[in-house]
Amino acid sequence: MKSSEALLLRKRPYGDADYVITLFTKEFGKISAFAKNAKSSRKRFGGRLEPFVHFRARFRERPGGDMKFLEDLETIEVFRHLMEDLELFMWGSFMTESAEILLPKESPNEDMFNLFVDSLRELNSGKSAMPLVLAFQLGTLSLSGYGPSLDACAECGKEAGTGARFSIKKGGALCAECAAGAENGIAFSGDFLRDKELMEIHLGKVLKYIKLFSRFTEYHTEKKLNSSKFIEELKI
Repeated sequence: MKSSEALLLRKRPYGDADYVITLFTKEFGKISAFAKNAKSSRKRFGGRLEPFVHFRARFRERPGGDMKFLEDLETIEVFRHLMEDLELFMWGSFMTESAEILLPKESPNEDMFNLFVDSLRELNSGKSAMPLVLAFQLGTLSLSGYGPSLDACAECGKEAGTGARFSIKKGGALCAECAAGAENGIAFSGDFLRDKELMEIHLGKVLKYIKLFSRFTEYHTEKKLNSSKFIEELKI
């Protein structure tokens, strides 16, 4: 039997009583598990197998396969405001889906797990959502190996500097010279991304960067973020 702190990434029904789930665990990374009788067993799961619940999961290995058997859960922390507020629910769902597509299977990433828990806690506490989500995007991209180049030109390696553009295809910032013939070039400032006070003032610009890094994530993982539709439709 193994156990780990965990968060639910995905859940889908299997038959009348069971679920097939994906968990982000602190010790083992992203795992898939079979939760038998999860719809009816309040003693073992008790409504804890939901998004935005930080719990300790106990599971056992399945011989000859990567699917685990989930035994039970113990609640650590519930981010209740994310469940009750529609806008917070959507931001939390976007963060959850972003984490899922960035994580390989069964590859522990404790720093990313801690960032995820801390970010959900801050979002639940009422802190300004968009700067927090943008910081989460940049942190998870970096910790998963997809981090964009923010200061050095992704093409020539020189400082991007004034007049920098951002190229999703090239993987980050481009200096003015390299950006001259670049496709998908978007006006970009690495300094803005490090200035929390400035981000609180210019939320429209923060949203622009969230959309940019959402598309960046989709391009470089070659996976679709379904929740990005909510992001793309937002306007300030």
